[in-house]
Formats: sequence, C-alpha cells, structure tokens
Amino acid sequence: MTSSSLDVPPGPGFVATVAAATGIHRRGSLAVAQLLITHPGPRRQSETPETVEGGMRRLATALRLGPGDHDPPVIGAQLMTSRGHVALDYGHDQYVMTIPQPSHDWLALVTVGAACRVCLVIAPLALAADRDETDAHIRASLANGQLMWGTTFARRRF
Repeated sequence: MTSSSLDVPPGPGFVATVAAATGIHRRGSLAVAQLLITHPGPRRQSETPETVEGGMRRLATALRLGPGDHDPPVIGAQLMTSRGHVALDYGHDQYVMTIPQPSHDWLALVTVGAACRVCLVIAPLALAADRDETDAHIRASLANGQLMWGTTFARRRF
C-alpha cells in the first residue's frame, strides 16, 4: 500500500465492520472519556488480514492519530453529539462512524467538552474478547507499533 492510498479515508463499508467501545479512565478525581476502535479481522469474502490492516491504517491516518508510544496529538473536534447519539467524523466527505450507545457518564463528560482519548488498534481483536484479553491485546499492539491514538472532543451538534 502506497503512502498516498493512506490519505483516503476508508469507505462506509469498511467502517461498518469496525468495532467501537467507550469507557472512562479514572485516576483520583480525574476522569477521561475513552473510545477504543478495533476490528475483529476478516469476516467478509473480500477481506484479508492485509486489507483489514490497510483499512485500519487508513482510518488512523484519516483521524490524524499518532503512535501509541508518543504523546497523543490533539485531533480536533471529531465527536458529534445530538440527543444522546454520538458519531465520529473520520474524515470521509459523506459519512461518519456511529458509536454504540455510550454510558450516561461517558456521554456527560463528552457533552460538556471534556477530552476523549481515541485509541485505535490495528491488529484484529475478536469481538468476544474479555477484559483481560483486550488489555493483553492492547499492550501487545503498543509493543508492536500497532496502536495509534489521539485526543478529541465533541462538537455541540450533528
């Protein structure tokens, strides 16, 4: 895959196969909204491990995410909220990625303008992975240079 192909956001067909999960990282009185973006691996006839990895890299590039072993870049107001619904503007000129219904606490943080840490894992992660498997996968992906991240916040409406 050439670097110029990374500049084109993936289409809605690929993004529909991506999994997104929200959570809150708490440390003392500090709370940071988090958005984890993964892919379960090839599931459609036209998908291969290479096309999935390419799509995830294109998504990371479109979001302007940085490597997980550096400070996360601020990527601008990419989250959009309206009446309890959330979407992520991933740079496509016609489509956004809908985010599954987040908790009220997560939504409350994002709605008041709090930062949200986006973490994208390039290596596939099974949809059935439990918390320990997900944690181990994220750590391994960080060690292998397959974790990208950035800091975003919400626009008021979409």
